[in-house]
Amino acid sequence: MRKIFLLCFLLVGSLNVFAQNGITVSGTVTESGTDMPIPGASIVEVGTTNGVVSDFDGNYSITVPEDAVLEISFLGYAKQQLPVNGQAIINISLSEDAEFLDEVVVVGFGTQKKINLTGSVATVDSKMLESRPITSVSAGLSGLLPGVYVNQASGAPGNDGGSIRIRGTGTLNQASPMVLIDGVEGSLNDVQANDIANISVLKDAASAAIYGSKAANGVILVTTKSGKSGEPTVTYTGDFGWQDPTVLPEYLGSYDYAVLYNEALANSGKAPRFSDNDLELFRNGSSPFTHPNTDWHDLLYQGSGFVTTNNFAVSGGSDYTSYRASLNYQNQDGIIEHTGKKDYNARLNLTVTPNDWITTNLNMSYSQMDRYEPNNAYVGGGLDQIIRQVNRIAPWIPYKNEDGTYGTISDGNPIAWLDMGPQINYQRKTFVGIGSIQFDLFDGFNIKATASHRNVDSGNSELNKELQYNPSKYHGPTKLTERFINNTRNTFDLTANYSTSFNGEHNLDLLAGYHAESYNYKNTSAYRENFPSNELTDLDAGSTSGMSNSGYTRELNMVSWFGRANYNYLGKYLVEANVRADGSSRFAEDNRVGVFPSFSAGWRISEENFFDGFKDTMSNLKLRASWGQLGNQDALDDYYPTIPTLALGMDYPFNSTINSGAAIVNAKNASLIWEKTTSYGLGFDATLLRKIDITIDLYKKLTQGIIMEVPAPNEFALGKFFDNVGKLDNKGVELNVNYRDQFGDFDFQFGGNIAYNENELVQLAGTDQVINGRKIRRLGTPLDSWFGYKTDGLYQSEADITSWPTNTIYGSQLQPGDLRYVDTNGDGQVDAADRVLLGKSIPPINFGFNFSLGYKNFDFMALFQGAMGAYGYMDSDAIGAVNGDAQKPLKLFMDRWTPTNTNTDVPRLIDNIYGPSMPQNSTTSYWLKSTDFLRLKNLQLGYNLPTDILEEWNISRLRVYYSAQNLFTLTPYTKGWDPEAPSGRGSGYPVVMTNSIGINLTF
Repeated sequence: MRKIFLLCFLLVGSLNVFAQNGITVSGTVTESGTDMPIPGASIVEVGTTNGVVSDFDGNYSITVPEDAVLEISFLGYAKQQLPVNGQAIINISLSEDAEFLDEVVVVGFGTQKKINLTGSVATVDSKMLESRPITSVSAGLSGLLPGVYVNQASGAPGNDGGSIRIRGTGTLNQASPMVLIDGVEGSLNDVQANDIANISVLKDAASAAIYGSKAANGVILVTTKSGKSGEPTVTYTGDFGWQDPTVLPEYLGSYDYAVLYNEALANSGKAPRFSDNDLELFRNGSSPFTHPNTDWHDLLYQGSGFVTTNNFAVSGGSDYTSYRASLNYQNQDGIIEHTGKKDYNARLNLTVTPNDWITTNLNMSYSQMDRYEPNNAYVGGGLDQIIRQVNRIAPWIPYKNEDGTYGTISDGNPIAWLDMGPQINYQRKTFVGIGSIQFDLFDGFNIKATASHRNVDSGNSELNKELQYNPSKYHGPTKLTERFINNTRNTFDLTANYSTSFNGEHNLDLLAGYHAESYNYKNTSAYRENFPSNELTDLDAGSTSGMSNSGYTRELNMVSWFGRANYNYLGKYLVEANVRADGSSRFAEDNRVGVFPSFSAGWRISEENFFDGFKDTMSNLKLRASWGQLGNQDALDDYYPTIPTLALGMDYPFNSTINSGAAIVNAKNASLIWEKTTSYGLGFDATLLRKIDITIDLYKKLTQGIIMEVPAPNEFALGKFFDNVGKLDNKGVELNVNYRDQFGDFDFQFGGNIAYNENELVQLAGTDQVINGRKIRRLGTPLDSWFGYKTDGLYQSEADITSWPTNTIYGSQLQPGDLRYVDTNGDGQVDAADRVLLGKSIPPINFGFNFSLGYKNFDFMALFQGAMGAYGYMDSDAIGAVNGDAQKPLKLFMDRWTPTNTNTDVPRLIDNIYGPSMPQNSTTSYWLKSTDFLRLKNLQLGYNLPTDILEEWNISRLRVYYSAQNLFTLTPYTKGWDPEAPSGRGSGYPVVMTNSIGINLTF
């Protein structure tokens, strides 16, 4: 195998351009200190493409001019440049790259050398996020990290963030990871991609236990860019992009739909609705008002989809001060008119070192996002109903009548809602201030104090306008709801670090810390209706009759103590222990403190003497093992689950008079404790041929005491209460591979990852299963599996119906062309007892891979993302139905079953969305489709202008680029629907593809 690898290097690397007048230089490339040969080292004549690679024994030979300069490089070793000076033999000794050996990874409350890590930590540097047309950082992580599943279900401006799951879904409650930005808990919405230096994801208990009660779902650490000593550097990144839906459903036009509708009516024993003359008018389009063919999708997706991003940053410093300040503005116009966002961000990182033992840091950021979307006059709530109705409304309904009034169905006209301007405006303002001071009291020992304040003001204004579509159709009155939310989090951290070495063999790092935080939440809302005009939108303009308002506050506090110890012997044997104790106000006094420990160990096998003979093939070989426990207090949406609370508005009659009062309405559980996740891990790291880095992780995590609502005993006459009654198991394996090499002027890099997660529900609240709509939570099965009836083709005749097990659900409705339901329990009939698990709703396999190629001043990168093993289910609103004005079918129904078209799997037509073959009433395997996909998540092509040209303008770097996001997707999923979009009625904002052009400029 080793020789096969090396032969590949020789074949690829033997691009040798011979100099016409020169000498042949030969020699051997070896490792400094060991004199072991290095095969596959690159030897290139500087300034040319003339290059070779060393052979199995480290030997090389190259013909170059006598005055040439050779550059010798190999991954993990420091580059060298050697002048030939007429020498025919040049032996080369490469030293290990100190930067490679000293590469550090951000972990909780500090950093660690990557070679000394014993936990499972995945990292992303700024290069994988910059110059990409991403409008949310979370979506930008898709496909980059093993075991980190990011699902981007929407492209809505300001609401297009991806949901993140780390190593599966570990709870029945809130399962998103904890996010810290520069050490302070926050949101990925608080930071822009251009301000990020790196991201670390703590995936196991060994790495995340330092965060205790909030780390059960994993931890994401974001470190923002800071300044360096030196002259000021100004950078500008700007791009302009345009967005389009990745895919849209294809519904039938008026003529085809009318033909199918007549057929569906006939199948139901009803008279046709449309005459032959009607059909001809639909077909020839000669009467656009009485027989229109309205393309509702075309009317809806009229937005420009333009996205512009501008980021300015200045950084620099002196011997005592370093700084970086940035401003970012992003404007996004949606693909639907009147949707969009404006995003403003400002950030300052300032470090002052007045002397060699005091370091102070000030980190401040402000972000504001204003987003908006049209509202619907039907039920309110924004775009959802607009998109739903556009998918449903028949093409023979006119957008507008000849007199300029709107055509409608009973629910209204969705494009009229766009035209008339009902709107929801959202705003979010976030300020974060972090201050710290560190005292380096003596060699290896420091104390650091950090205080932070995070304030978020958010809210929305929802307007439902009064609409008169036409003389017979009205929606009203005008209504306005305004909501205001404020939350603040104040934290204080005090840490002490001590590092020491003994006899050059024993290395010890100790961390001890204290954390305190307070969290306050306030919610206020107000409502009025019956405004005198649609143009008067202040609350005071509405009628006081029917007005309402509400408001409440909540408060949480937590105090924590934590510690970490790292020990290694000779850099070979690594041990780490973490512990954190959290005391939370959520829980009763006797259960207030939770303790979360972890232990991990590593063995750097490649550092053993017996391994020296294998280092040319494999190096940096390390075995890791870990165990730990983590908590999840954010599983609760009740801030006071253990304390009896009073509900107001409980009225009582006294002396024949109604008096306002208060009462306890829900039971409380003083014994409630944290959800606790116990995690086990085994890891393997290695470098092959000094070029290929491999990481393999196996893990198991069991979440016990999952918090669920359970009914109180009847004698208490109270509502449900929370209890620790659930258990969920996740186990899986992750593989990450990175390869980097250089061939002359070509730089090549490949990175790939794949993760498999198996999820099993172990315990529920005193029952074996809970059915929730189309999904089920059943013991011994994956969480939220699809649940319904298996089908086996279509009935082809009445005899076929008679011979098949009796379908007690639909009985006499069944006709040839309907779906055949399977009698899974073999009792001779089909009923609810025949429902079975149909497939997983959460993909167990997620993967991503990227490769980049650099040639001189050109660079190219492609990033792919994918998932396998899950299914999605679209309802009748998405699939369509042949059911009159308020439905229209997809094109797939053109191949429906008829007595003359029996070689098809598409059921016959029926004018009832609840018929036996439709997806609405019964969940069946027929309408369940695989959501497997492979997506080109990002494509970039860039060019750096030559430095000799830029020097004349005092520019150090100017790069122009083209970048695309979600460029194409391969999937067997239901045609017209994106595999990452939510299952259901298809009323969400589409996932979008973005093309953009931009520049990176540095002065």
